[in-house]
Amino acid sequence: MLPKKVTVQLLAFLALSGGVAVNIFLLQSRGTDAPVASANDLTAWNIAAIEAAEFGDTGSIGGNSKHPTEGLDLAAIGGDISAPAISSKDVTRAIQRELQIRGYETGSQDGIAGTMTRGAIMAYEQDHGLPLTAQPSDALLKAIVLGEGGKPLKGQITPKTGNARDVIRSVQQSLKKLGYKPGDANGVLTPQTASAIRAFESDQGLSESGRISGPLIARLGRLAGEGRVAAAP
Repeated sequence: MLPKKVTVQLLAFLALSGGVAVNIFLLQSRGTDAPVASANDLTAWNIAAIEAAEFGDTGSIGGNSKHPTEGLDLAAIGGDISAPAISSKDVTRAIQRELQIRGYETGSQDGIAGTMTRGAIMAYEQDHGLPLTAQPSDALLKAIVLGEGGKPLKGQITPKTGNARDVIRSVQQSLKKLGYKPGDANGVLTPQTASAIRAFESDQGLSESGRISGPLIARLGRLAGEGRVAAAP
């Protein structure tokens, strides 16, 4: 019997590969002018099927059954090319849920990419060797569900997007106002910034990680509400 995590990842992979196979078959049947959906689109279309595999009807992993695949709609996981593309809000909500399952605090699961959600995304990206984007996307959801990635990012890390740079810069500015020494507020996660984050985490009773995270953003936000640091943008 496969472990639940492996089973769910296998089902998610089948959702992607099965959907692509369906499109190829239909393309051959309809002629060369028929559109073929991308892997990222199919990931979005099959969120509901992946949720069913993980949660069943109860909202907890495995649902009411002993096996997370029991009662799964295999037709849904295979992909339907006539299905509408899922909204960006639903993709964000799915990412929030998947990150929460894996221990990355995103705040509420409301489909809104607030600063805490962006911090959780960056924590996951750094831990799994992915470029720092701080942005929810189909590609990120696919990477989380299938466990894609590599070794954790270390040393000086230059973010891939302006959103990630803005989050880092805000953290640097806030830490400086609190008396820590993160270095220049340049939006780059430098070893000096990581050291300042660890010192702040230690003083605040948080797990020392030296990276941007949901709990770090939340704690800095609380102190900003008390007027001790500048609020994040």
